[in-house]
Amino acid sequence: MRFVKLHGSGNDFVVFDNRQGEVYNFVKSLNLSLKEFVVKVCAFHTGVGADGLILIENPENPENHFKWQFFNSDGSVASMCGNGSRCAVRFAYEEGIVDKQVRFETLAGVIHAEVLDGGKRVKVLLTKPTGLKDVSLRIMDTNVEGSFINTGVPHFVMLVDNLENFDVISYGREIRFHQAFDPSGTNVDFIKANSEDSISIRTYERGVEKETLACGTGAVASAIVAYKKGLVKKKPVEVRTKGGDTLRIDFDEDLNRVFLEGSVYKVFDGFLHKEAFY
Repeated sequence: MRFVKLHGSGNDFVVFDNRQGEVYNFVKSLNLSLKEFVVKVCAFHTGVGADGLILIENPENPENHFKWQFFNSDGSVASMCGNGSRCAVRFAYEEGIVDKQVRFETLAGVIHAEVLDGGKRVKVLLTKPTGLKDVSLRIMDTNVEGSFINTGVPHFVMLVDNLENFDVISYGREIRFHQAFDPSGTNVDFIKANSEDSISIRTYERGVEKETLACGTGAVASAIVAYKKGLVKKKPVEVRTKGGDTLRIDFDEDLNRVFLEGSVYKVFDGFLHKEAFY
């Protein structure tokens, strides 16, 4: 069964065209659940290896171009993924499913996107963020301060002094599972300001349960928090990711229109064989 692997800023995804139900038939033939299938495909060394898996399906509303199903590497379902959405749009563009102006359905709502530079860059208009508030937590025998915001998925954003040497795994895991964010938990973003329009970010990602090289919704959350807190003064905000790429985040003052823009890379086309699942 054919797939394409893409990444945005090092955040990598395996994408399937499932408009004819081919993936469901393949999974059924393996006697696996869809969750088990996702975990095996996303596994490094024995599978393709990825942070997530995306199914491109027919839209429920014919005014939209497609619907996606998005899965984290642990098989859990996520309502939204910023970098994943950009990879999905490039895939759909190259498969002839969409033109340069795109509308697609997610659990977070209908997402609008624009294909740039022949698909090598994609700009996404996200749904309106909600729930912005300051949060104090007690973890690891210390108090930490940060901000919570939902940019399609929940994020806790925390300013740190020494981002390069910060223990993202330990702090990220403690915050991700903190009772303050029950029952679903949260993604965790650690940031520092670089200039009046630039920040750097490191993210512990829920569902992947480790630090990822980038997180699109986390970049958006962090840019908004940094701007609202006065850490940056200008928009758009340039967000430097762990993977080395820079994402551009722009938004209006009321957060009614929030844009995520960045490069998308096609890694390879491939075919899954059943023996990978034995």
